[in-house]
This record gives sequence, structure tokens and C-alpha cells, in this order.
Amino acid sequence: MLPACSREVDFSPDGQWITYVTVPEGALWRSRADGSERLQLSNAPLSALLPRWSPDGKQIAFSAGQAGRPWKIFLISAQGGAVQELLSENRSEMDPTWSEDGKRIAFGRVAEAKGKDIEVLDLQTHQVSVLPGSQGIFSPRWSPDGRFLVAVAGDSRRLVRFDFKRKSGPTG
Repeated sequence: MLPACSREVDFSPDGQWITYVTVPEGALWRSRADGSERLQLSNAPLSALLPRWSPDGKQIAFSAGQAGRPWKIFLISAQGGAVQELLSENRSEMDPTWSEDGKRIAFGRVAEAKGKDIEVLDLQTHQVSVLPGSQGIFSPRWSPDGRFLVAVAGDSRRLVRFDFKRKSGPTG
């Protein structure tokens, strides 16, 4: 059973584990789906949000904030250990989503001068690229087969779809 004040639940790919964030602490936790084998993964000063399991179930990507700093994306082993900041830039990153092969993470970025967009980080090369046509959208989610990425339009009234197989930009 989850603690009474928790949010942001995500299941591991095999459905055996969950990760969640406690309120008001903002601590990231992992446990079996039945609530057993609880393990706290993050501590203050990080305030965690939006955890996402990697496709192989070995890592968790999550957003976290700290007072006076931009929101960042972090990785941590599902077994615990050191929290790794993905990008050392002084720019906000939010809402990670894994590619089906676990080699890339798409995320939202709020650039003060440019507004919102979706960017993709290649975890092997550490190259970041802007998803063409993603200006003004947020909250990306990769499809399980890796073909599509869906995000929320800036007006929050519709979804926008990117098709990687056809290399076609936003529709919807």
C-alpha cells in the first residue's frame, strides 16, 4: 500500500515495482507494487516530480527542483545509489520520457526567450536536439514501440503526434 500522501506513480515495465513521490517532502521512493520493499531514492534538497522507469526496469528518470535553481532531469538506479544530473546546463528541463530502446530521453524545456519545446537527449553521445516542430508544446510521451511521440499543445486542448518512422512532424 502507498503512503497516504503520495503522487506521481509509475509502474516498472514488468508491473512488479512502482515509483512514487511523497507529499509534502517531494522524496522519490521505489517499492514493490504491493508496497513492500520500500526504498527512498532521493532526499532534500531535491523535490522530485514525474518519475519514469527505463524500459529495462534498471533506472528511473525524474524531474527535480531545488530552491533558486532551474528544474532538472536526474537518473538513479532502481536499486538506489547516487543521483545523476543528466545535463549540467543552467536551463530548465522537465517531464522525461524514455525511448523504447532506452537510448534516448525526450523532455520538455522552457526557454525564457523561445518558449516551450521538446528536446531529445541521446544517452550515449550526450547530444541534445530539438524535436522539429515542437515549439509551444510540452509533456512528451513516447509510444511503447518507439514510433510516435505525443505531447500536449500549448493551449492544453489537444495532443500533437510526431511519427519517427515517417519522419513527419506534428499532427493533431
